[in-house]
Amino acid sequence: MYKKIISKWSLLVGLLLSFSGQLRADEGMWLLALLKQQNAEELKAMGLKIPIEKLTGENEGALTEAVVAFGSGCTGSLISGSGLVLTNYHCSYGAIQQYISPTNDIFKKGYWAAKEGEELPVGDLAITINKKILDVTAEVKANSQDVSDVNSINKAIKAVSQKYAQKYPGYKISIRPYKDNTLFVLFLQLQYRDVRLVGVPPKNVAKFGGETDNWMWPRQSADFAYFRVYADKNGKPAVYSKSNVPLVVKNYLHISTEGYKNGDFAMSMGYPGQSERNATSSQIWQKTQVLNPPMIAVRALSQSILEKEMDKSNEIKQLYAENYANSANYYKNAVGMNFWVNKLHILAKKEAHEKEWMNWVMKDESRKAKFATLMPKLKAEIEANAKFKRAQTYYSECFSTAAGIPRFLSGFGSGFYTYDLKKSPEVSKNLAVNTSMYYKKMDMGVEKQLTKAVLKLCKDSLPADLRPDVFELKKLDTDAQIDQYVDELFKNSLFTDYAKLDRWFKNPIASISDDPVAQLMKSIDKKQTEVFKEAELNARKIYRIVESYYNSISDFKSGKYYPDADKSIRLSYGTVSDLVLDNKTVPYQTTLSELIAKADTVNKDYFLNKDLQVLWQKKDYGKYAVNGEMPVCFVTNGDVTGGNSGSPMMNAKGQIIGLVFDCNWESMTREFNYEKDLNRVICVDVRYLLFVTEKFSGTNRIIGEIEQANQTGV
Repeated sequence: MYKKIISKWSLLVGLLLSFSGQLRADEGMWLLALLKQQNAEELKAMGLKIPIEKLTGENEGALTEAVVAFGSGCTGSLISGSGLVLTNYHCSYGAIQQYISPTNDIFKKGYWAAKEGEELPVGDLAITINKKILDVTAEVKANSQDVSDVNSINKAIKAVSQKYAQKYPGYKISIRPYKDNTLFVLFLQLQYRDVRLVGVPPKNVAKFGGETDNWMWPRQSADFAYFRVYADKNGKPAVYSKSNVPLVVKNYLHISTEGYKNGDFAMSMGYPGQSERNATSSQIWQKTQVLNPPMIAVRALSQSILEKEMDKSNEIKQLYAENYANSANYYKNAVGMNFWVNKLHILAKKEAHEKEWMNWVMKDESRKAKFATLMPKLKAEIEANAKFKRAQTYYSECFSTAAGIPRFLSGFGSGFYTYDLKKSPEVSKNLAVNTSMYYKKMDMGVEKQLTKAVLKLCKDSLPADLRPDVFELKKLDTDAQIDQYVDELFKNSLFTDYAKLDRWFKNPIASISDDPVAQLMKSIDKKQTEVFKEAELNARKIYRIVESYYNSISDFKSGKYYPDADKSIRLSYGTVSDLVLDNKTVPYQTTLSELIAKADTVNKDYFLNKDLQVLWQKKDYGKYAVNGEMPVCFVTNGDVTGGNSGSPMMNAKGQIIGLVFDCNWESMTREFNYEKDLNRVICVDVRYLLFVTEKFSGTNRIIGEIEQANQTGV
């Protein structure tokens, strides 16, 4: 699974529950504020052994205090009273890259802090803790003069937020509206920015299977990492300082090594980023036929270049490993989504659902007046906007994702036009520092190839009226002309040679406006802005139509309600479960012996870590073995999506039994639907991650801390 925005996808409308409102026990990324009224009985019947209040977050001491938002796109768990955090390895790429070098290959060797002073500060990483989660609907409504007026509601939310901000100084106050502004949930949060890397295993252990196995089951990855939260001496959030100390917490998750069996209750808590369970057939058409193809095309092209260059050089691999992994993750997701939407006839099934909805609309005159023409209007608007949304995606993927120089200038380019050390010394110095950091992550030989590739793709994929005018001005009609043009750019531009840029920062006499790369970006930005304005103007019309439809769904379904994922903390639950495909059962658990059997010397994703091989040969599993075998990964039929990476998978007692890190190939349309028989959440077994920690870390410090934490605390 992926960080940031990372959206992941789900499955099958046709085999799903009917949309008349019946929800399966295993479906749903449930709002914690509604658990008591919607899920308490079901959770108890499925086997939950702790009070429901432990899950809702309304009182101190809930599990919600221990399940943290890790960065902007992952989840983590506090697992000790000293702020130790457990999350996914793949959520740690950015942290690892900050410390990797030709002489210190953390990807290859792993990293383990043997003492507190060796824990590595990570820049640009925050951990957010929910201290309380409250239903403040009554307070918002009491402050609103008209609950049907958006402006009135926004003013009421602001007033209630200010009240809680005064009551809890230093806290982040977030109020989210749900159910067509009839439910308001407040999240009282503390955000810590001094986060340090404690331990990660070697990549060939953590990511065994690599991109070959991404989104696949069976799986054998030790996808985990340890971090620690630091605070000032009073336990309050603070920026990094040597004087900061590990955060002392009363509430953290305990770990269970008792295991699980097929059919056992299992629940995960995390921060899913995005879903569109009520998406219409037109919206899914736009996603699969308009937005996904450009993403697939650009990422396939850039990945082929990166893979070739990374195979040649360890240094290039270190520079581009995170970019490649993120790109490949979304690429494979989009490919899988399109495949399964087509294979399972999702559009036809959505259209059938929309007919049911229309029948419901036509039974009531007020609904009829409001919604009778909604679907045809939505379809027409989306199809009319397709040309611009497709072009917008090409621009975003080519120049804000694939090619590093355009991506850099998109983010920082304006600063070069206003650079003035005398008038704005602080701003100018920040630009120089950011530029230095950014360029350390790029290789100009690779960037030249990427720039050529994306310009050629734009030439071949965009209609002439939606291309930047540089194509006409420079007569870029053939691949050879583009090659020659880019060669000249990289020969003459400041932005393709950091040494030149560094000299310019010290003596900025050359005009940035005359720089050939700046001129290219000016042309790209001009056309991209035109495309964006047109696409977004149309998108706002589409949003208003879609919003009206979404607001009708709660009444139409008249059943349990969970809103689409929005990065707020949610609970999902189900059971440990085999996967049955084509009448063949794929077991719910994998073992180390299966990992060894999969290893080979041809596919680099399956290269075997030699230390792991020795441990297997000796059957040196210690207390983590089960009947002489080492469990590695397992699956449940719960309901998660992007942002759930790193979520704790817990047993009925609220103890961690595994760590969510992916979903299976059959669940690639999970964004739109959930299917109990095919959706699987892939987790690394907590016993395997403890085994790897103990055998690879070379220190008893981390294991000792975890074991001590499990003997004490709440």
